Amino acid sequence: MEFRRLCEYYEMLEGTTKRLEMREILVRLLREVSPEEAEKITFLSLGRLYPPYVGIELGMAERLAMRSIRMVTGASESEIEKAMAKLGDLGLVAEQLLSRKKSQTLLFQEPLTVNQVYATLERIARQTGEGAMEDKVRLLTGLLGKAEPKEAKYIVRLITGKMRLGVADMSFIDAAAAYLGDPDLY
Repeated sequence: MEFRRLCEYYEMLEGTTKRLEMREILVRLLREVSPEEAEKITFLSLGRLYPPYVGIELGMAERLAMRSIRMVTGASESEIEKAMAKLGDLGLVAEQLLSRKKSQTLLFQEPLTVNQVYATLERIARQTGEGAMEDKVRLLTGLLGKAEPKEAKYIVRLITGKMRLGVADMSFIDAAAAYLGDPDLY
């Protein structure tokens, strides 16, 4: 699945607070993806890469994410901080700044896939030791450089642990039950 398509679902989820509507959106999403993608999408939508017991966190400090945004957009640190003060969401800041810059460069790029984004986020999460922070910034910068503005919004939210979708584990359990067609499960 293209990551931009997943972002369209994220926009729908973000636009509602109704649990039944969220479940229906998630059911439509599950119908579009392979089982392998469904697992990755479920974890990404919950703001993580793995179940909590694995112990690998995705979280990256906002300051490091800001450095990546700065490198991709050419915006100054003060410009990013002003936008952050105004919008209150680094994902929205990334979307806004990238939308100014990206109008021509994306015409010739292959679209990002869920698997590509997941693999890069996995590499970021597994960076440890000397130089790990620089490697994380480099990997995130590369990913944001390939992303459309809407994709950048959710990549930054993922990496900073602030998805803001309103879904939880039970949302996906209900959606999976509805998808599988057993009304007794939901």
